[in-house]
Amino acid sequence: MKFFLLFLTFLGIDLSLKWYLNNANIESITLIPYFLDYFLTKNTGIALSLFSSSGNITQIVLLVFIFLALIFLTYTFLKTRDQVQKVGLLLVLSGGFGNFIERLLYGAVTDYLHLRIGTTSLFVFNFADFLITLGAVLIIFIWIREEKNV
Repeated sequence: MKFFLLFLTFLGIDLSLKWYLNNANIESITLIPYFLDYFLTKNTGIALSLFSSSGNITQIVLLVFIFLALIFLTYTFLKTRDQVQKVGLLLVLSGGFGNFIERLLYGAVTDYLHLRIGTTSLFVFNFADFLITLGAVLIIFIWIREEKNV
């Protein structure tokens, strides 16, 4: 039950942030000089805007693929006994469902944090992407830990 409440909390924070920022009419601003800006954009693709200029059929295939991946991750979450891996999967699922719901409803995902080094742009992301990345790092940590114990 605690995992489900945590999932709903992270999902709620993500969707609430996206809704607020889409309706707040905030100008782009620098949050951390030379490193991080607030910059609202819509991403119709996936990571690093891959597939963003594709047609409707590709977007539907992308939605189906993402949904199937989320189902697989949910199954893996339910089967695992490792509590740290459960937390990692929970983070990935929270962010994944947040982005999936927005893509399903609006055809794009709201990104708003622009990471850069000086004038070199790296990428624009959102809270869900942060959760997915953090969860993936935890899962990789588990895999490395298990490899060392073998």
